[in-house]
Amino acid sequence: MLPLCPRCGAPYRSLEYKTVSGRTYAYAYHGKVGRRPVLCYLGPVDSYVHVEHIFALDLRNLESVNLLAVAYNAASLYAALMKRRGEQGEAAERLRRLAEDILLLAGDLKSRSLDEEERE
Repeated sequence: MLPLCPRCGAPYRSLEYKTVSGRTYAYAYHGKVGRRPVLCYLGPVDSYVHVEHIFALDLRNLESVNLLAVAYNAASLYAALMKRRGEQGEAAERLRRLAEDILLLAGDLKSRSLDEEERE
């Protein structure tokens, strides 16, 4: 199965890179129409991240997305980016606070579930 282009949503065959004035840019290569290649501009390579692989979102049907996997992947990406920036301490503290909030959500869900069982 071919990956989907984040620009147009159509499947693309490969990524192509072009360097202009010392800066490299990424393009999604869709194939050819006649002799002309069909490309979608994705952005500069030094700042472009393929979010469709990170977050696994299909925005046409959000109910079929594994939201927990999306959240975990986002937290992992955040940790990696902050580590690269040398800001591990701040990242660790924010992730710890997020984990506490998630535990509160889980506790709330569990208590509501127990309340419903008692009513039955």
